[in-house]
Amino acid sequence: MKKIIVVGATGRLGSVVVGGLKDYEVIRAGRSGPDLKIDALDFESVSAAFATIGPFDALISCAGVRAPFKPFEELTMEDFAVGISNKCLSQLNLAKAAIPYLTENGSITLTSGIIGDEPILSGSAAAAANGALNMCVSTLAAEYAGRLRINIVSPSIIENSVEHYGMVFDGFEPTSEKRIVEAYRRTISAPISGRVLCQTRSL
Repeated sequence: MKKIIVVGATGRLGSVVVGGLKDYEVIRAGRSGPDLKIDALDFESVSAAFATIGPFDALISCAGVRAPFKPFEELTMEDFAVGISNKCLSQLNLAKAAIPYLTENGSITLTSGIIGDEPILSGSAAAAANGALNMCVSTLAAEYAGRLRINIVSPSIIENSVEHYGMVFDGFEPTSEKRIVEAYRRTISAPISGRVLCQTRSL
C-alpha cells in the first residue's frame, strides 16, 4: 500500500482528497496535524517532520492559504509578496523538503486554482501566485525527469465552498468532489509530470 502525505488534510479541499484515498496509507499533515504537524513556510521544520515518516510514495499539497483579494489600485507590493509566499513558496518548500524522502518515481502534487487560468476581478495578487506556481512545476518536472513526478491540480471553486465564496467565482462551474478525487489520484498513479490538471470551466 502506497504511503501518501496530504498537507492541508483537514481543510475543505484536503478533506475531500483524503476521503477519496481510503485505499492508501494517508498521513494527514498541517499546522494542527492531526497526524503530522508542520508549518509549510518553515523549511527546516517540514524537513524534520518528513524525516520522522521515512520514505513515502507521494506528497499532496492542499494548502488553503489565499492571496489578498483587492482592486489593483489598493494592492501593495507587500500584498503580492504575501500571496506569492503563502500560495507558491509554501508549496515549493513542501516539494523541496519531500524530495529526499520520496521513493523512486514518487509523486508530488501541488494545488493552484482557477485564478491561474481565468481572470477574476480583484484577483491580480492571486493570479500572480497561482501563475508562478504553474510555470515553476513545468520546469521542475524537466529538472527531475526520471527521478520523480511533479504535477499541479488546478480546481475551480469546489462544491463544498460555494456557500462561502460562490459570488467571487460567479459564472464558473464548481468542481465536483468526484473530479477532485480523480484528478489527485491520477497524479499519484499516472506516468505524467509537469502537467497542470485544470478542473475549471467558465460558463
